[in-house]
Amino acid sequence: MIQRSTAFPLTLSESAMVLHTALTGSTQDDLASLWRDNAVPEYTIRIADTQSAGRGRVGRSWFSLPEKSLLASVVVEVPAAVGPNLGWVTLIGAIAAHAAIIQATGARNISLSWPNDVVVDLGADEHSYRKLAGILGEYCGRRGDLVGIILGFGLNISLEATELPTPQAASLVSAGLTTPSRDQIASLWLRELKARLEAFERSGGEPTEALAEINTICSTLRPGITVGRPRDTPVFGRGVAILPDGSLKVETESGPVVVSSGEVALMGMQPPITPSNSPATNPMENA
Repeated sequence: MIQRSTAFPLTLSESAMVLHTALTGSTQDDLASLWRDNAVPEYTIRIADTQSAGRGRVGRSWFSLPEKSLLASVVVEVPAAVGPNLGWVTLIGAIAAHAAIIQATGARNISLSWPNDVVVDLGADEHSYRKLAGILGEYCGRRGDLVGIILGFGLNISLEATELPTPQAASLVSAGLTTPSRDQIASLWLRELKARLEAFERSGGEPTEALAEINTICSTLRPGITVGRPRDTPVFGRGVAILPDGSLKVETESGPVVVSSGEVALMGMQPPITPSNSPATNPMENA
């Protein structure tokens, strides 16, 4: 039996159903299983106080302490006809997360780091960006003409500086920002997500509005970035633009390079990808 929750009233006003638990393995896995069983409608959200097997991109673990982070996953359904632009659903999830955090904190030093991290600029030097949050998008399955996608949102809220897993991580508290409740952040995220996904679907899956927005709020579009690439050498140069297919254009000494898969180093120069430091084996995603 599904246990609905009323512990997050603001979130409930924006969602079809709130499922809250103190502890679970992964909110992503929980929600995916329920959707595949046709047990939950679109915009059902799963929130956990902590996770024992939370994960981020490329299989990394996501560190958390009880009730100190927002750990949430929501199921969305988009027309299968969006086809090659399906990856924009995850980017839209990140754009919505950025908007929600800005609204909840009033901070002006928060931006997106390509492809789907929310970062805070601590202003110390050119490598002063620290990761506050990440979005994970995972294909769940197809039902008729609709594709189910689970979007996970992990935000470090009240972790103290001594509790953060790596120097690349930050929390709202450690960055000296306002600390809204999990309920407030989750409800804002859902509201912003729904508005942007509706625009995406109205356009037939063309990311016109999302593309313009991400190019405005993405701090990766600056000189001196390092982009690590799985199974390839890093790219060094100036971030120029996010392209319509969601890739990143970088101007290097050798000319423009388009990166479709990778991540931007937040501190210093990122070493070449090797088996010992590859994203798949790095233990901390919120870093």
